[in-house]
Amino acid sequence: MSDTPNIVGPARLDDVDRAILAVLSQDGRLSNKDLADRVGLAPSSCLSRVRNLVELGVISGFHAEIDPQRVGHGIRAILRIKLREHSRAENARFAKVMTSLPQVLSLWLVAGEDDYLAEVVAASPDALSDFVLDNVTSDPAVADTYTTLVFNRWRGPGPVAGPGPVAGPGPVAGPGPVAGPGPVAGPA
Repeated sequence: MSDTPNIVGPARLDDVDRAILAVLSQDGRLSNKDLADRVGLAPSSCLSRVRNLVELGVISGFHAEIDPQRVGHGIRAILRIKLREHSRAENARFAKVMTSLPQVLSLWLVAGEDDYLAEVVAASPDALSDFVLDNVTSDPAVADTYTTLVFNRWRGPGPVAGPGPVAGPGPVAGPGPVAGPGPVAGPA
């Protein structure tokens, strides 16, 4: 879903919308009938609500979460990246380049000491080093990087579990590690 509506502020959601989001965040592959059964709606009402959540930009897409190790990427790391220049054009160019790389799982533009955080995967320590040298530090916009290896990762329930409005679309994500180790002809 690349064309997210330009909605100012969080969407107003009721308890049924939150229940739908909570169930979908745990299993986005549920059939509409199973989703409707879990949240206590008729299938037609459930489908209407899901479509509305998509139209509002609350649901910004559906995807499969792929285990990087199972496709040959045994190393996961977080890269802290500082840029030399901070123009909108340079930020847009850098984000587009990074999110086109299959090793990049997620990229965040952040405030603070760093400009970007990137969650990346690689087949080995040498492949991670090559990725950083060939794709990150060689970029003329990059002033500095710091790499932290990830030993384990847990996924939280997301923002739909508690009270209050659900925020807008999530972070920018790359195409992910679907190609396995080695170069890829282009983005997925």
